[in-house]
Amino acid sequence: ESPAISKNFNESSSGHRGRGGFRGGGRGGGRGGGRGGSKQVVIEPHRFPGMFIARGQEDMLVTKNLTPGESVYGEKRISVGEGETKIEYRQWNPFRSKLAAAIIGGVENIHIGPR
Repeated sequence: ESPAISKNFNESSSGHRGRGGFRGGGRGGGRGGGRGGSKQVVIEPHRFPGMFIARGQEDMLVTKNLTPGESVYGEKRISVGEGETKIEYRQWNPFRSKLAAAIIGGVENIHIGPR
């Protein structure tokens, strides 16, 4: 019997099995806790009216929140400004919205705009 045939089918050369990675691996710890809020974010207008790019640790497509303080779909919200002049934006997730994915992908015209 050759050595290649006797090797376990699901085992790779690195010694762990299958797609799941190492058993008992990371559980998502070390992500920081609670509500931070002190991260620097710069809001830039997108080429489509009513849409913005939030530049920070990672860039995000955002829109102004018409109901500040409320999250409709559990999306991430970003407040920008100081004192009582804060403007709240909602993150637009391209993995949950085909329109957001098209905008990030570079579509030329979306045929809609803000009121």
